[in-house]
Amino acid sequence: MNIFPALQTVLYTISTALLYPVVILLIFLSLWLVIYTGSFLSEWIKRRQFRSSELLADFLEDIQKRKNIPDKIQKSLPLHIVNYAKELNTILQGNSQFMEERVEDLNQRKEYSLLKDVDKIRLIVRIGPSLGLIGTLIPMGTGLAGLTQGNMAQLSSSLILAFTTTVVGLALGITAHFFSVVKERWLMEDMRHINLVTEAMTKVDGDSSTV
Repeated sequence: MNIFPALQTVLYTISTALLYPVVILLIFLSLWLVIYTGSFLSEWIKRRQFRSSELLADFLEDIQKRKNIPDKIQKSLPLHIVNYAKELNTILQGNSQFMEERVEDLNQRKEYSLLKDVDKIRLIVRIGPSLGLIGTLIPMGTGLAGLTQGNMAQLSSSLILAFTTTVVGLALGITAHFFSVVKERWLMEDMRHINLVTEAMTKVDGDSSTV
């Protein structure tokens, strides 16, 4: 008994059923990326006002005395760095015997949070083209099946859908890759600023040691 035709039918049914979820995901990711582009441009404009870590280094003495970031540069820094300084100030005022450990934990949690934000856009770099490829191959199979029956209209419709999903998937991958490269640079810059703030706020007067 030849069971290959039955297996082929099962696989064809599964692949055809995947077409709708793939198309829906491509549309959802496209909409999400449009929204993300708006927030990305807003952050990019703000970061142009404060680009080099040397500017923050000029205020290290003030940060050490205030145990916080001075108001005159808070507006130029990303909000999450300002919030980090406030959380660090709360820890320093607590006078806990595990203060160094809590500061280190805060620093690592902030780094993890920044990495997780970058990972979101990295996923689209891989997922977008992969969904585009799946959305290309499935209609091609349907179109070829229609071709064997002489249904040229079905073949034409399948080819249009196949090429459209390919274009959308590649566009998602290219755009997300650009965003991920820039976000990685921002991540490195933010970690430098966070480390500078940590060093300044935890530095003891007359002592060169830091946490």
